[in-house]
Amino acid sequence: MKYGLLYYKDTDNIGDDIQSYASSRFLPKIDYLIDRENLETFIPNKKEYVKVIMNAWYVHDKYNFDFSPYIIPLNVSMFFKKFPYESGITIGTDYLNDNIINTLNKYSPVGTRDIHTKKIMEKLNINSYFSGCMTLTINKFDNIKKEEYIVVVGLNKDEISHIKKCTKRKVIEFKQDVKNGTFSNESWEQRKQRVEETLKLYQSAHMVITTKLHCSLPCLALETPVLLLYDDTFPENKDRIGTYLSYLNHINRSKFMDTIVDFESPKNNPKKYLKLRADLEEKVKKFIIEDIENVNSYLPNIDEYKIYIDKSRNMRKLPINQLKKLQNIYENECIKSSKMYDELTLIKQQYDDLQHRYNKIVNSKFYKIFRTLKRIIKR
Repeated sequence: MKYGLLYYKDTDNIGDDIQSYASSRFLPKIDYLIDRENLETFIPNKKEYVKVIMNAWYVHDKYNFDFSPYIIPLNVSMFFKKFPYESGITIGTDYLNDNIINTLNKYSPVGTRDIHTKKIMEKLNINSYFSGCMTLTINKFDNIKKEEYIVVVGLNKDEISHIKKCTKRKVIEFKQDVKNGTFSNESWEQRKQRVEETLKLYQSAHMVITTKLHCSLPCLALETPVLLLYDDTFPENKDRIGTYLSYLNHINRSKFMDTIVDFESPKNNPKKYLKLRADLEEKVKKFIIEDIENVNSYLPNIDEYKIYIDKSRNMRKLPINQLKKLQNIYENECIKSSKMYDELTLIKQQYDDLQHRYNKIVNSKFYKIFRTLKRIIKR
């Protein structure tokens, strides 16, 4: 059996690589690296099935999203975003077409990373359950010494300054976000090494304070005290991040600097996540070792599938590009209209100003005297 590691080649977030790292630990070997943004284009070296743990955030390339027929998926820790508006087009979950729904149901139940995705699955009548996040299964590293520093991830300058005022401990600001494509040409071994360095930083920390799930959940697994600052101003966070509030020590971000936090003796993490961790480990290990029927004869011919993918992607590009052109025209017209409106507003302001000055003049005592003298002179 061949195994593929799902990753995001052009990621702008180390958290994506932490997700891949979490699933890589269960694979007996990595035969293929499979880009989550190009799932439908994945073709193995020969006509055969490849097992893949499908934990990931799906998906930026919505218009070309589908599953490769060569993949045998374990659908756990999946997150599907509902896109309210993009490029003038209301998308919602329409990118989850019948093909994808059929595939998800074929390999169901689908384990969702959060309640947000669970609701989407239920709306589409896809058999699903809340599996939790694969990063909860990460193991602690051996021989990592606890240090005295506090790590902050995703906090703003005011929040970091507040922490520094409340403790004499060293505060290390770590950024999981990177420039898009920074890691694109690196090998998985290079990316794996960066992930392990990041996780070791978290494990050795006295405490971690973060706004990010891809930091806070690994910290649970690493048994590092972690405090999540929960921002409830984004509706999406209610179900996405809100799913894990009972699993984490957390504070509403808007109240953080008004709340007393013990930075010297931070609260121990809740243990509720251990059930999710155990269930995920059991499911993944079973998936790895179980046999699948030899149905390779049903797989498409590799050359024919490649031609099909190229043609279908090119066909989808036509209406998408046309819609984007129309959107650009619309946006340019809106910009022109906005400029015209601003110009008219300026003209009206100038007119109102002149009118005001005129009224001020004609109602002045000087003008009344001048007008009286003018009439006298005419006589």
